[in-house]
Amino acid sequence: MRVVLLIICVVFLSSCNTESCRDSVEPLDVMLEVERLEQELFKSSSADEVEKFLEYHVDFAQFFLHSDQYPSNDILAKSIFDLIQNPSIDTLYEESSQAFKDFNEVVASLEEGLGRLKVYYPQTPSPMVQTAVTGLYNDLFISNEHIMIGMDFFIGKNASYKPQQIPDYILSRYTTDHLAASILQFISSQYIATSLGDAMLNEMIDYGKSYYLLSKILPCTPERILIGYTEEEWKDVFDNDAIIWANFVENELLYETSHKKKQKFLGERPNVYEIGEKCPGRIGRWVGWQIVNSYAKKTGATLEQIMSEQDANKLFTQSGYKPSGG
Repeated sequence: MRVVLLIICVVFLSSCNTESCRDSVEPLDVMLEVERLEQELFKSSSADEVEKFLEYHVDFAQFFLHSDQYPSNDILAKSIFDLIQNPSIDTLYEESSQAFKDFNEVVASLEEGLGRLKVYYPQTPSPMVQTAVTGLYNDLFISNEHIMIGMDFFIGKNASYKPQQIPDYILSRYTTDHLAASILQFISSQYIATSLGDAMLNEMIDYGKSYYLLSKILPCTPERILIGYTEEEWKDVFDNDAIIWANFVENELLYETSHKKKQKFLGERPNVYEIGEKCPGRIGRWVGWQIVNSYAKKTGATLEQIMSEQDANKLFTQSGYKPSGG
């Protein structure tokens, strides 16, 4: 089972006209089962009813609420019932419901993305989708069987209550607009062969393959959103791609193996100050994506061939990548 709690990255799912969509395969038909558990849970009038809810939704209780950490379900049930009686949780519930009023669009994006992924990888699962409001306890749980969403994490910038443990520059991507791609990026990651070696280039290429695949299964999502950049950041990285690339080459970063140093260019940061004050975080991922795009265009390799390639240096060399120069 593949699971994750995501502090994540990435994606705008709102519908767009076909003129702005990239070429892609036609999706296979996928219909996901959806359970809006918050509606059921908030109807509970006693701790006993909450306990019955937990007993019926065993997987949700275990994976999303971590029921196995409690001596018994009745203790967890009482805690949850007390929570839903709190006036603050009513605010979270109402704001979550408003934020998710167009949730059918998110589900449609998930179904289309999974439908395209199944064209390439027929074994792709079709997980059950479950939503909940848990008082900012948990954001996402994803496995081959389940997609569990803590709605109260994805209300957006105007939420009355926000998760304190997530920095603002990451929290700005915690909206319903980002949900489908974040989920699909994790599900699709199981089809990406990890490059062999510890060099920064290897990780750059692996991230690049992930975004390349995501761009193919969500062809109507603006590419700048796939990586979580604003319009200004997206424009700046292309305007300054020669400077960015020169920094990687001149400082011999491509073959850097220090985890601490790699994280400066690949990890979550508001900016990569080593390159410039306006250089957005995760810039190494963006460069890796451009290398993979260049490789795909130059070699004509299929998506499956690109995802299975484990020789990052070979992919880089054959890509012939050169920045546009702004």
